[in-house]
Amino acid sequence: MKDSTPEFIYLKDYTPTNYLIEKVDLNFELDDKETRVSATSLVKKNKKYRGDDADLKLNGEKLLLKKVSINSREISSLQYEVSDEGLTIKNVPDEFLLTIENVIDPAENKTLTGLYKSGDIFCTQCEAEGFRRITYFIDRPDNMAIYSTKIIADKKYPVLLSNGNLIESGDLPNHKHFVKWHDPYPKPSYLYALVAGDLGVIKDNYKTTSGKNVDLRIYCDKGNENKCKFAMDSVKNAMKWDEDTFALEYDLDIYMIVAVGAFNFGAMENKGLNIFNSVYVLADHESATDDNFKGIEGVIGHEYFHNWTGNRITCRDWFQLTLKEGLTVFRDQEFSADLNDRVVQRIGDVEGLRKGQFAEDGGPNAHPIRPPYYATIENFYTATIYQKGAEVIRMIEMILGKDGFRAGMDKYFELFDGQGVTTDDFIHAMSVANNCDFTQFKRWYNAATTPEISISSEYFEGKKILEITVKQNRKVNRYETQEEIKLAPLHFPFSLGILDKNSKEVPLKLISTSQNSKQPNVEKGFLHIRHNQESFQFELCTSQFVLSLNRGFSAPVKIKYAYSVEELGILMAHDTDEFNRYEANVMLSSRLIKGLINDYQNKYSLKLHPIYVEAFKNILSDKKLAPAFMAKCLSLPSEDLLAQEQNPIDFEAIHEVRNFVKKRLAESCKAELLELYQSCKNNLKNQSEGKKGVGFRALKNEVLNYLAIMPDFHPLVWEQYESSSNMTEKMAAFTLLCRIGGEKKKQAVEDFFVKWQSDSLVIQKWFVAQACVYGRDTLERVVELEKCSVYDKNIPNFVRSLLGGFASNGYNLHHPQNNFCGQRFLADKIIEINDYNPQLASRLMSPFNDYARLRADAKESLKGQLTRIKEHVGISTNVLEICTKILDS
Repeated sequence: MKDSTPEFIYLKDYTPTNYLIEKVDLNFELDDKETRVSATSLVKKNKKYRGDDADLKLNGEKLLLKKVSINSREISSLQYEVSDEGLTIKNVPDEFLLTIENVIDPAENKTLTGLYKSGDIFCTQCEAEGFRRITYFIDRPDNMAIYSTKIIADKKYPVLLSNGNLIESGDLPNHKHFVKWHDPYPKPSYLYALVAGDLGVIKDNYKTTSGKNVDLRIYCDKGNENKCKFAMDSVKNAMKWDEDTFALEYDLDIYMIVAVGAFNFGAMENKGLNIFNSVYVLADHESATDDNFKGIEGVIGHEYFHNWTGNRITCRDWFQLTLKEGLTVFRDQEFSADLNDRVVQRIGDVEGLRKGQFAEDGGPNAHPIRPPYYATIENFYTATIYQKGAEVIRMIEMILGKDGFRAGMDKYFELFDGQGVTTDDFIHAMSVANNCDFTQFKRWYNAATTPEISISSEYFEGKKILEITVKQNRKVNRYETQEEIKLAPLHFPFSLGILDKNSKEVPLKLISTSQNSKQPNVEKGFLHIRHNQESFQFELCTSQFVLSLNRGFSAPVKIKYAYSVEELGILMAHDTDEFNRYEANVMLSSRLIKGLINDYQNKYSLKLHPIYVEAFKNILSDKKLAPAFMAKCLSLPSEDLLAQEQNPIDFEAIHEVRNFVKKRLAESCKAELLELYQSCKNNLKNQSEGKKGVGFRALKNEVLNYLAIMPDFHPLVWEQYESSSNMTEKMAAFTLLCRIGGEKKKQAVEDFFVKWQSDSLVIQKWFVAQACVYGRDTLERVVELEKCSVYDKNIPNFVRSLLGGFASNGYNLHHPQNNFCGQRFLADKIIEINDYNPQLASRLMSPFNDYARLRADAKESLKGQLTRIKEHVGISTNVLEICTKILDS
């Protein structure tokens, strides 16, 4: 049994490595079972190192060492020590050439890190610590080297790729050939990449602002080339956007993307050679949904933008992960917002933040965006690091303004290009460029949990003054005590507006503040909040007003304010900030559903508030609303979001009450919904392309979601499934048919499989639609689907679709039937997958994060399953760390 306590690595213990590798020449002789790797490195003493240790410590895992040479002379095995974690060479000189020869087995590498086989393709994944599975190396981000790569392979692998620019290629005896690639820019080992295979390709080019022609290529499995066009357009859009927005041009002669089926992540920004999960490259309207296209655009942008924010400037150490990821998520969000509907993009970003990151903050894995310690960095590729990190960057931009933020970015590149740096360095650049003090703001980098902001308001009739009081609070967590939280209030921008009795916007006229704090941005519609409690006095001529708070989601916080139902109805209908119109709907529907859940649990009759029905009808009849925005405003809060507010969680009550609300709304607005459905259908006959087509499809599907809850409209769902020529509408109908059940479900399941079984990306949708169905027989169906001829447990996309889909439904996972068989099933799968892909196994632990808020019987059962996982022989650090945190929560 593995030691039940994970060992932690601490930020406070960071020290520079004693040696650095300045450049490395790699030579690969590819073979499925015995790939030979030779690495010749120029090693020098690190000037920043202050110790006297003369031993060179190299990371290495699962390598067969053949030979070690210093300055071209082989050294004796007495001069080095090999362990499961690496290679230590004793008493080396201050500068020398090191050559290491080793053998690896790509075909047996099921972890999908290092060099492995994805089908018939050799490919790599080196972030965060995968390069050590290729050869012995200083595998940490502050060791930046210049790489050259020679690849030798059989000609059955005609495409041989690596980082940088191609400098040489040619034929060799025995039906072999070679290529040489050189990357002139220093980079850490996590950005290294190699791909070899018999691949299809589409080619294009892009001329930069300075006139440089860049060769663009997207590689994929042969036969899928026609599905790469949108991805290529997205690359060119991203290149243009980065030039226009930040004056950042691409710096190599060639930019390549390779789509692979077996990949643990979404994509990887390896310098010049991005490797992508194929789900974020391959798309056409027959096989991909509008959400798939949006995902491709965003991920393409994200990985391309990393060329500067991640590659040219990288992290000094892994504790600084949000330095590159938070900043680059912000950049890809802005890119998508500029190309699409900005408000709808912002709503989608916040929905994702609340579903993933707020849940993370409220669970056992709550951590700051710059964690002070970890057991394995692979567990910290989280919503907090990425999405909350992006919100912190967004707040900086709001405080400085777009011009000030751009000046800060310019200064960041000026000061730190070609270096591995810290989040403090980024803040320093912003401060220097704008003469702005971010000392207090930097607390966001150390703060865990989501701040809760309590707002109160009082109107003084005689003085015509409105006083708004803001209190901030954060929950005690493993990183901060109550006293530390009290002594460290956060600084954040807080956008607000005031509507008068006629629902008209009132200009903000700030008179005074309780803390005499400087408020330079009131005219821009936001305050600077800096204290645990502070009050703001505004001139206001009417006592009848409605506050619009945290407009545009200016800060990643939870707002507590005693809105009346009537006030939320006014904001839904009249707020000039469109995001907050949507937000008012979320708050109103969440409040009403929460009350109805209490009635359901107490077996009271359920009644829907007439104001909410009226507000819903007003949205349906508002012809001024863009279709995509209307679809967002019509949607109910997800069951995941509703569960965040419960302790203990009652999954059944949440599901039943949410369905009750949906049904009552549908029955009350049947005619309006059907009319809107037909209107969308008619509009799509002439406007199926572009933003309008996306919007009309989103609205049509949202309306069908309501109509489908009434049996009279089940034929309409089947009609949409049969008649749709695009996957967006077909998949929406198919998902509804899976929930409805009966003969039509059976018919649709068989029909869909027959048509799409050979397309792995589409058939993964088929798996997830069935795995997510609410019901006691879903687990039995999931077990059957595991035996399906196309299911492959070694491909993470399939596992996420089937097992992840099942586990995402809390009712199914934690139902007490058969001694909580859902919990036992997922635990069995985590143990099984742990033995060959620990990263994937640890990701499957996330549905267990609700442990502390489960009902007593479900919690006790899950405790047994978690203990069984923890005590499993061979349990990985990845799973052990997550398991321990959950049990300790």
